[in-house]
Amino acid sequence: MVEYGYAGKILRVDLSRRKVDTVEVTRDFALTFIGGKGFGAKLLYDGVEAGVDPLSPENKLIFATGPLTGTLAPSSSKFEVVTKSPLTGIFLNSDCGGFFGSELKYAGYDVLVVEGAAEKPSYLWINDGNVEIRDASHLWGMKIGETFEALKRDLGEKDLKAACIGPAGEKLVKFSNIIATVTRAAGRGGSGAVMGSKKLKAIAVKGSRDLKIYDVTGFVEAVREAYEICKGGALKIVAPLGTPAALPIANDKGVLPIRNFQRDTQPNLGVKLGPETMKKYVFRSIACSGCPARCGKVSVIVRGKYAGTIVEGPDYETLYSLGAVCGVEDFEVVVKANELCDEFGVDTISTGVAIAFLMECFEKGLVSEKDVGLKVSWGSPETLLTLIEKISLREGVGDLLAEGVKRASERLGGEASKYAMHVKGLELPGWEPRALQGTGLGYATSDRGACHMRAQVHPLEAIFGTLDPTSTQGKPEIVKRNQDLMAVLDSLGLCAIPGLGLWRSPDREMEVFSLLLQKLTGLEFTEEILWRAGERIWNLTRMFNVREGLTRKDDTLPERILSEPIVEGPFKGHTCALGEMLDRYYEVRGWDRQGIPTDSKLRELGLR
Repeated sequence: MVEYGYAGKILRVDLSRRKVDTVEVTRDFALTFIGGKGFGAKLLYDGVEAGVDPLSPENKLIFATGPLTGTLAPSSSKFEVVTKSPLTGIFLNSDCGGFFGSELKYAGYDVLVVEGAAEKPSYLWINDGNVEIRDASHLWGMKIGETFEALKRDLGEKDLKAACIGPAGEKLVKFSNIIATVTRAAGRGGSGAVMGSKKLKAIAVKGSRDLKIYDVTGFVEAVREAYEICKGGALKIVAPLGTPAALPIANDKGVLPIRNFQRDTQPNLGVKLGPETMKKYVFRSIACSGCPARCGKVSVIVRGKYAGTIVEGPDYETLYSLGAVCGVEDFEVVVKANELCDEFGVDTISTGVAIAFLMECFEKGLVSEKDVGLKVSWGSPETLLTLIEKISLREGVGDLLAEGVKRASERLGGEASKYAMHVKGLELPGWEPRALQGTGLGYATSDRGACHMRAQVHPLEAIFGTLDPTSTQGKPEIVKRNQDLMAVLDSLGLCAIPGLGLWRSPDREMEVFSLLLQKLTGLEFTEEILWRAGERIWNLTRMFNVREGLTRKDDTLPERILSEPIVEGPFKGHTCALGEMLDRYYEVRGWDRQGIPTDSKLRELGLR
């Protein structure tokens, strides 16, 4: 068992048998997979056989912290939810901030593995070493806020740390999410539906244990250095008004997708949905555990049609998905839509892109008002807000959209697939891959489907301007390196925003992490060991997906992105030249031409 930095235990809860047990975290396991995403990927790969239905009791739902989670390290709040996605049918990890991950470690557990399925609605109460499976029948059907308040009353805890699902998770909406500490979401890919399929409404945690530090003085000094580095880079942009600071930049540069990727820039949109408008509504800033950025912004509408609406956000991706991509230019409407998504428990990106898909299908005459039960139009607040509720409750056309755009387009047939903006079933985020070539390659090769966070090339191509966005040269190498680096960050328990600050000095990326870990754990986490672990984790998730049938044909982008040039703006005429980059990416990865890791690469990484 590891002694320092880690809690040292994996908690296993079998809901079918109502059995609870623990397994020790060994030194070799820690050095090989670090924590967080790495721990979750290994436990999922070993514990879930190929072909398992993601919504069956055989799937596992894993909550995994990193060694830095709950420490003094900058923004050390993150935990990972790892499972087989019901939206894509492949590997899924969703990171989440707040305070739940830290509390799980303080309760004595690095990882929680939920297995089986309860016979009736239940919730877990983890109070240090005491773990109970409790009846949640009275909570079933409640929205997120109601659930947290009811749990506080049940447990007599005013400052409760919990993770729960809303009605969308109960209804098995394929992109429902898990909400932690009321406002933080493990979004993307449908982990909420997996939790709902297990009849697990919530997990409440209370911990009082201290984490042991190997070298207290050395660790504090390493933390101080990390904070000094974090003051540069992304923190200067996101601290004042959070990630929405990037929205006018994206719009001006022509990389903000609008109306389901039909357009990429809109006059005054950066003002209408950007920080200049947002600051009129921001009540206060909030931070996750140990965060220097305080990028969470609480927005309040005090008058008018949506008076009384309160939400943490909207962040950049939500302003894209519930705003720009649906043609909505009213900030207050996006705030209200964000609140609805959070209360019902659905991913804002997938929800908005699904609605935009329906809007374009309506525009192109593939569906009618009679078919969907309401008039659908671009920019309509009524369309947006009504469809969020219908999706969350699987009512009417919402039942179709709740399956995600890939399945919805397949069921509609005809030309609908042209308007389904997804990779591997996961809806596209808000950065135009026809303009940003490396970002496009990152979307196509992400282990969970379309994701801007897995390669983090978009800041370099669109925000900081350190890479030529239209060039394909060197992009496979950069994508591979960043994917390995992000696998490490997602395993450490660190947020990517301070991580971007640490990237200010590329030659020191792993040096800072290595120093923090060695002083914290006493284990030999050298820079080489961390780089190799990141590559190992990425190859392991690829092996999981290959085992599920994924091949080169799945490492692609929507037809629109590959064949329809951008129609206006700075990148007019561009498409994503994915074919030029994919072969080289596989070569750099040590995979064959079908994107399958070779035996020699797997042996090199200790995965064979």
